[in-house]
Amino acid sequence: MIKFFRHIRQRLVIENRFSKYLLYAIGEIILVVIGILIALQINNWNEERKQDAIEIGYLKRLVNDLEKDKLLWQNTHDTRKKQVQYIQNTIAINFNKRKDTINFMKLAGDMKTAMTWNSINPNQDTFTELLSSGNLNVIKNDTIKSKLIALNNNYSSIKNWDNTSASTHNRLMETTQSHYNIKDFKPIDPNFAEYVDIQFTEEEIQNAMQSMGQSMLGIINNKEFINNFDVFADNYHRQLPYFKKLEEEVEELTQLITSEINKRQ
Repeated sequence: MIKFFRHIRQRLVIENRFSKYLLYAIGEIILVVIGILIALQINNWNEERKQDAIEIGYLKRLVNDLEKDKLLWQNTHDTRKKQVQYIQNTIAINFNKRKDTINFMKLAGDMKTAMTWNSINPNQDTFTELLSSGNLNVIKNDTIKSKLIALNNNYSSIKNWDNTSASTHNRLMETTQSHYNIKDFKPIDPNFAEYVDIQFTEEEIQNAMQSMGQSMLGIINNKEFINNFDVFADNYHRQLPYFKKLEEEVEELTQLITSEINKRQ
């Protein structure tokens, strides 16, 4: 093709047909410019496809994270609601006039459940990567970006709030440590019996039951413990609507991102 145009130029020069040569030169320049523009457009299309592929990859990862978060908020809500119930039932035992009717085995199990601490850790790996790499703008849908940022702020707020529960939990554990010796309870611990080959006498089992009862009563009659237990329950109770709200926000954002993915594929 280049030789073809060169031959035309040479012939026009030899024939001294300057006006036609000038028109030809202009036409050739226009063709070159068009070729460059086409090449640039093709390059832009390729870059856009690459960016689209990167964006879709991030969107799919965000959906995976959000689906895990939805389960997190559901489970956290249900678990902490159960813990609030166990805490209130434990506090209510103080109003029981017949302490000898208390089922201390059940009480110990309920208190163990109520005092189990699980920190809140949402799945933010993809969003954190988008922020740290400066790739947040790869998400073209501004609504998705705004909701991601808002959700991240809400996550930070609930985690900061949860730190107050962590402090209360630490005080509860410190109080309980002074009221019991776990060794005294081992003869009636089914998990202990499962792993060791020791046979306890009926007297040892009764002594263990008595020790447990005394320890449990000492704990639930302790003013500092009960006050902190009530604060713990109050924190958890007030968090429950927020867990539901976060679950709804996550579901809404998941649907929005899924719809964006489907439109782009």
